[in-house]
Amino acid sequence: MNNTVTYALLHLLCQVSLCERRVPVTKRNEILVKYLKPKLKDKRLANIKKELKLMIQIARTPNSNLEEKLHELNQQAIDVKASSRDNLIRLLADLKDNDGFDSQVFDEGQPTEPDVLCMLEEHIEHCFDELGYQIAPISMLIESARAYELLDIINHNNSFRAEMKEWNDSTKQAHLLLHSHCQN
Repeated sequence: MNNTVTYALLHLLCQVSLCERRVPVTKRNEILVKYLKPKLKDKRLANIKKELKLMIQIARTPNSNLEEKLHELNQQAIDVKASSRDNLIRLLADLKDNDGFDSQVFDEGQPTEPDVLCMLEEHIEHCFDELGYQIAPISMLIESARAYELLDIINHNNSFRAEMKEWNDSTKQAHLLLHSHCQN
């Protein structure tokens, strides 16, 4: 359940970051429904099918805010024990709110924007085990003159260590690898 909630929030965060304008709650609910609906057919999630249906029902209820409910569930799980996947969500939110580094899912068809961390959605999903602990480094790309500043910010975070895999000084493009301090 926690994995599904966390991945739903991560998916929403990435989808919303692709939008240029503020995304209203109704649209956020639609994004979450599109993410959750296929999960109903996933045999591995049969034990939480009832909860998935409830989440979808909440999202479709007028004046409801599924994102808020999922954040509450996520916070409860974090309070119990934070996984590296949970820490990644917090790190990305902090980077956006406190340091001006947004994040998004990398889309080959779209040009990259300055100061936006790009990650592959499939890569993110495969970097964590079923409990949400990191099992492989997370690859991140960014075009920013502040790439080394970003590296320092992440490395001062207690949850992750970042390394500069590649740096192109002329284009200010960096390839970072993110390693979790969280152990399972």
